[in-house]
Parts: sequence; structure tokens; C-alpha cells
Amino acid sequence: MNNTDVRAFWGLLALLALLACAFQGTRGIWEPDEGRYSSAGLNMHESGDWLVPTVDGEHPHLTKPPVTYWALAASFAAFGDNEWAARMPGALAFIGTGLLVFGLGRRFCTARPWLPALVWCLSLAPMMSANIVSTDVLLVFFETAAVFAFVEAWSSPPGRGGRWTVLMWLAWGLAFMTKGPPGLLPLAAITVFLVAHDRSRLRSLFSPLGLVVFAVVAFSWFAALIQQQPDRWRYFLGYEVYDRVFTAAHNRHAEWYGALLVYLPMFVAGLLPWWVLGLLGAGGPGAAWRRLVASVRARRPHVLLLLYWLLLPTAVFFAARSRLQLYVLPLFVPLALLTARGMVDWPWLTTRRLALVAGATAVALLAIKGYAAYMPSDRDSRVMAAEIRKLIDPHPIDEIVFVGMRPFYGLNLYLEPRVEGVQIEEQRFDYSRYVAAEDLCSELQMDENNVYAIKSKAAARFTAAVEKCEGLDPTLLGAINADGNIIFLYLVADRGLRRP
Repeated sequence: MNNTDVRAFWGLLALLALLACAFQGTRGIWEPDEGRYSSAGLNMHESGDWLVPTVDGEHPHLTKPPVTYWALAASFAAFGDNEWAARMPGALAFIGTGLLVFGLGRRFCTARPWLPALVWCLSLAPMMSANIVSTDVLLVFFETAAVFAFVEAWSSPPGRGGRWTVLMWLAWGLAFMTKGPPGLLPLAAITVFLVAHDRSRLRSLFSPLGLVVFAVVAFSWFAALIQQQPDRWRYFLGYEVYDRVFTAAHNRHAEWYGALLVYLPMFVAGLLPWWVLGLLGAGGPGAAWRRLVASVRARRPHVLLLLYWLLLPTAVFFAARSRLQLYVLPLFVPLALLTARGMVDWPWLTTRRLALVAGATAVALLAIKGYAAYMPSDRDSRVMAAEIRKLIDPHPIDEIVFVGMRPFYGLNLYLEPRVEGVQIEEQRFDYSRYVAAEDLCSELQMDENNVYAIKSKAAARFTAAVEKCEGLDPTLLGAINADGNIIFLYLVADRGLRRP
């Protein structure tokens, strides 16, 4: 790198660190997703079992491969049981991805190699997602690392990119271990690109050593779990792959128009304000389209690669019937690279004006992040925990058992009693087919001092079920307002609570 690029690198690193770390520990853990991931990482850290994730300390929770849980467990071990530790993996992944985009900018945007990274990190979706405990920010990092390694291998003279190819397959393995098959969508795009435009490089992409590295990293964990319980392969391939793609089993905007409702607002708002500047820099929407078509007709390889990287995964996400906004988060990397290419030669965008736009955008994004950190929410586990603690402190409680509803697993970060979920009679909430196997009667038969949480509208059914199971009289401790519902907390009066 020349001196200008070196200065840009350090300036970018400082900006990435500021955006990633500001307010990371301010906001409480929100239900449901942040609570579920945080609880799984916390249980892994406390139990020492790094093979089988659990959200309640008892039942396997296999909805995602374990890389996110490993990262969370390591962070809790290093920084303690707090919100900062829960969001540290996302912050580090955000910083790492920004640096990788800078590296890609040196290949795709040579005049201003730092511009794609600036566009990416100062876009609403990537920056705000780094404040959410999820798999998606880590997935973006591993996918971007894999594409970066491919581009370096592809840009090397024939026969001299072997090291980058092996690193690429390592990154694909880690992407697969973060979110399963969706982590390989850019690999499919790269393969199609090479088949269509550069078959001479196709053979070197699938190097034997790289494939071995990928197989070991990607499949060892799955093999270990299937060896423990052979029918788990049906769960992984059926419920987690087939059902997500072809059925409405996961109840995530499966309607034919669901993709438009979920993804279009994400793309439009998520790349603000840069897509507007990209279109202006290209001379307007019409000129931008003609410029893109001309690049495709001229078979410019860098533009074609970016288009394949963007469009093939987008088509899959639109076709699949399980849809959430963060699924498309990895696509903001090729979007940022394409947007930066449209701005790089724009005479109006001088260095001074770019600095003013970037500074104003950074201030606005930090203000939004700060507001979200202090914004009241009925999904905040920290607030719920404070309310629950007032009700249960006089009693020696072993577990908080959520009955017939989604448990608030984020409470595990704040309360000593563990959180669990059970069913009422035949009524059942299965967040994973390997979670919450007990029913209410089985839970009541255990020699534990538990508080039972139930939605107010199901309270009568709960008390009737308790009396039917054990002939006991549940006592109402109080209620909290959480996740749009009034939640009643009960003690079962005649259980003979143990006193210290």
C-alpha cells in the first residue's frame, strides 16, 4: 500500500471501531432472538459443553450451527456476563468486514480503494446490525473473507493462488458452520461466474486440499451430533433446510409477496444515503442503468462478479419461503462495491465534500444507535428481569418456567433462576424440535421450587391444568408487561418451598 492507502486504512479502522463499539453495552438484551443466542452462549460457557448448544441448560438447541455460540461463550469468558460481552463478537465482525471491504476496494475500486468500505460501514443496515446479537454479522464476515480470498487467488498469476484458495475454503467452512447452506450462496455465485466467463480458473477453485479443509471444518460438528443421535439428520435437512426453502413451517413471511415486504425496505433504507449518491454520481437512474448494461456487454469481469454475487443470492432469498430482514445483510457488501464504483469518478464528490457527507452520516447513525440504546421496549430482558426480581426475591426459586409460550431466555443473563419452557397438556410451543420436551405435569413432579409464567389469556387453562395434574392451588405473585402481553407469575402454594 502507498502512503495514502496506509493513512486511509488507519482512519477507516478508527471509524469502524467507533461505529462498532459505541453504545454496545448500553441496551439490554431484547427478546426473542438476542435472548436465545445470548442464553445459548452463556450456557455453553457455564457448562463447558462446547458441542451441544442449549438455551435452557438441558435440551439441545440445534437451529443453527455453533460458531455464533462459540463466539458468545468465549466473549462471556473474557468479558463477563453482560451486554457488552454479548455484542462483542458482532462488533469485531463488523470491524473485520470493513477491513476486508477495504481490501476488495483495492481490486474493484482502485482510484479510491477506501470508498467501498466507507459506503459499507456508514450504511444504516450494516452499522445497526452490528448492535444485534445474531448469526448474521458473523456470517457477513466469513462470507466476505471467502470472497476476498477468492479475488486474491483469481487475481494471482495461474498456479500461484493456492494459499488463497485454501484460505477461501476455510472461510466457506466457517460460513457454513455459522448458518449452514445459506453461507455458501456467494460460492454458488462465484461458480456460476467462472463457468460463464472464466472456465480456465474453475478447476483451481476446487482444489483438493481446500475441499478437505472445508469438509473438516463444515461437517465435523454435524457428524458428531448425528453420531450421538442418528435421526438428527432428518431435522437438519428437513426442518432447517427443506422447510425453510419450500414450506411455510417457520411462519416467516411465506406469502408470495412476503419478499417484497421484507427485503425491499431493507435494501432501500439499509444503504442510505449512499445509493442516492451512487445514482447521482452515475448521472441519474437512466444513465446508471445504461452504464451497467454497457459494462455487462463489454464483459467487464469485476462488474460481472459483483452482479453474480448480488443477484444470485437475492433470487434465492426471494424464492425461499422463510424470510427475515437480516438474511440479506451479506448482500450489502457487493452493493457497497457497486455503489462506490458509480461514485468514484464523480467530479462533484471532492475529498472535502465526501468528508462532510461521511461525517454527517456518521453523526446521524451514532445518534440513531444511541436513541435505540435508550429507547424503552417491552422486549427488554433487563427491564423484565428487574420486574420479576421484585416479585420472586422473597422466595428461593430454582427456575422460571414459561408455560405454553416462547420463553424469555434473555433473562438468563440477569437472573439466578434458570429459564425453561414447557407445554400445557397437548398445547405446545416448539422453538426447536429438540427443545421443551416436558409437559406441565412432568415439570410439576420434579422436586424444584419454580415460578410459572403464563400469558394472562391462558391463565384459567393453566390453573385448571395444575389442579388436574397435582391437585394443587397456584398462587398469583403478580404480573409483568412483556412482548405485547400481560404475563402472570405463579407459585404453586402447596409445594412446600424450601427455606434457606
